[in-house]
Amino acid sequence: MNGALGAGFDWVPLLHFPAEWAALALLVAGCLYWERAGFSGLGVEGCVASAMIGLILGYEWTSSYAAAVGIGALAAVAFGLAAGALLQLLRADMAAGSFCLSLVPACALGLVIRAGPYRIFTEFPAPGLVRGTIFDGTIAEDLVANPFLWIAPVLIALSAWVMWQTPFGLKLRAFGESPALRVPGSSGGIHRFSGIALGAFWTLPAAALLVRESQSNPPAALGFLALACAVAGRWSFAGGILLAAGPALLRAAQPYAEGAGAWSIAAEMAPFLLGLLYLVFLSRRALRFSTTRQARLDPDVL
Repeated sequence: MNGALGAGFDWVPLLHFPAEWAALALLVAGCLYWERAGFSGLGVEGCVASAMIGLILGYEWTSSYAAAVGIGALAAVAFGLAAGALLQLLRADMAAGSFCLSLVPACALGLVIRAGPYRIFTEFPAPGLVRGTIFDGTIAEDLVANPFLWIAPVLIALSAWVMWQTPFGLKLRAFGESPALRVPGSSGGIHRFSGIALGAFWTLPAAALLVRESQSNPPAALGFLALACAVAGRWSFAGGILLAAGPALLRAAQPYAEGAGAWSIAAEMAPFLLGLLYLVFLSRRALRFSTTRQARLDPDVL
């Protein structure tokens, strides 16, 4: 019976789970950098959309995947720095401003993809994969031969190490929490915008992992989903990355519901509903008010 079940079940969609998890984990790292720099992690959504636009058009223009990766990185960092500077100059609310600015490249990505087809989607073998392995032409090729998937754990570990174990990370957190802080020989503005640039850069490998899956419908709101994981994980790398496994698994399982009417819509919504549940049940103490006679608020209820 178990053999029959295994023979009748298509495991191929679940092979995308590691890539989905790695991409969301990288976006969690980007959100943490933006938040620690004193900006809203909502801006990461615009960074990943900008990176995907750079990858798609960069490969179309240059026929070089390495050049496309460079263009994607520049696009993500440029959006991050431009958005940060604009929010600072206008003294806008960071959350609302980051959300609205992220909608610009997110909408542009949809328009760019619909104007295709593009070679990065149609070329076979897929650009950027390692060639000459025993997995060439198999269903595991995109997973095993994708160098971005190999280096994702290293990049995530590096991002955590820079944030928590280096003088730069210490100053970034200090200036992000207290923008008016004065430290001799250190510039608060440089540290905060460096944090934005690094947060934007972590979205590039996530975009490279996701871009091949966006031939007809670009992934939307994954930056917002990553931010929900970061908040529910109490702003820690380990907590946010572990929580990202849940939405990643639901995203990998979406092909099983394709063409099933209402179930297909439910499958699209499921990762975001899980993110909402994270926020409802796991982040109740993220905002803590003091219990006072006037307020009569229990901080553990929030």
